[in-house]
Amino acid sequence: MNLVYEEAGAFKVGRVLQDQGGAYQVETLHGKRSKVKANSVMLRFDSPEPGEFAAAMDTLAADVDTGLLWECAPQEEVDFQTMAQEYFGEKPTVVQQAAILLALHAAPVYFHRKGKGQYRPAPPDILKAALAGLEKKRLLAEQQDAWTAALVRRELPEPFGRQAAVLLVRPDKNSMEYKALMAACTQAGRSPDVLLLECGAFPSVHAMMRAKFSAVYFPRGTEIDLPAPPVPADLADLPIAPVQAFSIDDISTTEIDDAFSVTFLSEGRARVGVHIAAPALLIERGSPHDKVARDRLSTVYAPGDKITMLPANVVEFSTLEAGRTVPALSLYVEVDTRSGEVLGGQHSVIEQVPIAANLRHNLLDEVVTAELLEDEHITEHPDLDPFLPALKVLWTCAKALKLERELVRGQPEKHARIDFNFYVSGDGVVEITPRRRDAPLDVLVAEWMILVNREWGGFLHEHGVTGIYRIQPPMGRVRMSTHAAPHAGLGVPQYAWSTSPLRRYVDLINQQQLISVLKAENPVYAPTDADLLSAVNSFDITYKAYAEFQSSMERYWCLKWIQQKGQKQFDGVVVKDELVRLNDIPLFVRLVGVTTPGRGAQVEVELDEVDELTLTVSCKLLGIKKGMPTRLLDEDELDGLDEEAVEGETVNQETPAAPGDDSGQPLGEAPAA
Repeated sequence: MNLVYEEAGAFKVGRVLQDQGGAYQVETLHGKRSKVKANSVMLRFDSPEPGEFAAAMDTLAADVDTGLLWECAPQEEVDFQTMAQEYFGEKPTVVQQAAILLALHAAPVYFHRKGKGQYRPAPPDILKAALAGLEKKRLLAEQQDAWTAALVRRELPEPFGRQAAVLLVRPDKNSMEYKALMAACTQAGRSPDVLLLECGAFPSVHAMMRAKFSAVYFPRGTEIDLPAPPVPADLADLPIAPVQAFSIDDISTTEIDDAFSVTFLSEGRARVGVHIAAPALLIERGSPHDKVARDRLSTVYAPGDKITMLPANVVEFSTLEAGRTVPALSLYVEVDTRSGEVLGGQHSVIEQVPIAANLRHNLLDEVVTAELLEDEHITEHPDLDPFLPALKVLWTCAKALKLERELVRGQPEKHARIDFNFYVSGDGVVEITPRRRDAPLDVLVAEWMILVNREWGGFLHEHGVTGIYRIQPPMGRVRMSTHAAPHAGLGVPQYAWSTSPLRRYVDLINQQQLISVLKAENPVYAPTDADLLSAVNSFDITYKAYAEFQSSMERYWCLKWIQQKGQKQFDGVVVKDELVRLNDIPLFVRLVGVTTPGRGAQVEVELDEVDELTLTVSCKLLGIKKGMPTRLLDEDELDGLDEEAVEGETVNQETPAAPGDDSGQPLGEAPAA
């Protein structure tokens, strides 16, 4: 005797070896022996042989017209043998019965199982909906297969052009597009980013990097479509400062946050004004412009590119552009022009400031030297008139301020590191120029910004108004806080970022708080305000992510610079172990399989096989520079390079780039120990 029985949700055929009453010992078609309970048996037959029976059953089941079977079936619960009679005739064979059993079981859309061998035809309305769903699924599967085939042929289906970046960084893994992309990658033997590049989803690796970054941090797009905020009527009534202020920035800077003025008083005394752009006079808390700034938290910088924190109309109104009189928040202090000592007289005021000039690092760094600024006999210079006397005062004070901080710190600061400016033309040609962090203009701006951040942080603390501070305990890490505390790395009693409100949301919040004190109004933020604490918690994470993007884009343009130079041999310095930093650009490369000559050694390397996608380049050591000492850099310079290497092999993220430089982080903290 042979059986058709159910096991694990499927119907099988087997030969009975032993009848045990309530169960059978059965040998399957594959020779396996198993125990089958009697209530699992659907049919019993003696012939044909199990193998022949199974083949005939499967063939006949495949030929059953499921739609006709559903039409023949009574609209009530019925067993499979009755259905076999309805379909085949009055006396169906055992093979025909088994075939109908398989057909019913394989068509759950048409027939709903109600028990052992029992089925009920699906109601017409339910069947219609189910069939429509199956047809839709079939069409979607065909579409997915068509997309996969197109991608394999290196053709870009229309939906992929819109979603390419999202598919790479935050895909919906249940979407057809993602499944089609993964299937195409398997067939083509490519990674998703390479395949999409080959299909033309991005015009270049650079465009792909930017699109991926934007998809994560700017999912609604980088453009800000907001009308200009209304200009408060009382801004026109602000007093006009009796000064001619000037800024010091990189040539590419458009968000000019800070400017200086120097008014000479009696002999040996002067009043220095530091004037900070005041977008907080336009932006109210909770306004659409404030929400955009809160979402972005900072301007994003990359070579030849930036994504501003604030809408262009707000930046245009607030930036300290030459030839305009602009609302600003000013700090004035009186100084000794000979010693640089701050004599007192600190006071802050909201006013309109005439901007006489925007001085540019690129044009003046080679002109403005320490020797020029310290030579008492030089009072004029064609490139600096009429600002040379003011620059001399600012430089003298900057040296005194720096010395004062170093006494508190207990050691001098290290400014030996070289920064690099990136300039990318419209046709993709990159120029990379070095600039030392200890250049007089850099030190001058940095020291005065530190003073302003120190003074305004103390001002908020004295008035019991919450601010956002950068604090650092001795031997501890820098962190954000809403409570004033010393910054050991800078050597100041408190430090509140306040000098980059066009580019950093923390500074904008602090400016809103400062303005409320100066206007004798209630603070915009209370100490336990949820929005304030959220900004504090979110800022460092977001700022670090932006800095990592800047770092990766700088590395990309370094590799493009190498390709554009058309040369392979470059000089560099060994930072540590096998890590070498090139002399001409801020690119770190690794020597593989060789013993390096030691930290600080000047070497010649050969670069080849640039991979823009992985941002890597192969490097071969050619040798130590002949005729040169093995150590050209002192320990301070090497420590500076060590910091760069630790922070991602292109830029030190904890230490901002040169103050006021749009090619780097917004100005603020000088390097900590």
